[in-house]
Amino acid sequence: MSGQDHNPTPNRYRDRMIGLFLLAAALFNPPLLGLFGVEARILGVPALYAWAFGIWAAVIALAALAGRAR
Repeated sequence: MSGQDHNPTPNRYRDRMIGLFLLAAALFNPPLLGLFGVEARILGVPALYAWAFGIWAAVIALAALAGRAR
């Protein structure tokens, strides 16, 4: 045996977190944020703020789920 850890869980966790980082980086990319920089409002909140805080909350929730599955 090569002495490597045969438990795939740490690698899966790392891959999920890398994927989550890349998704968050794409969603917070300035060209995409520019789509929401209009005067529209969602439930009385400017669209840009609703988008930013909604995605931020979703990223935190997904990170918590990825950590719990570990």
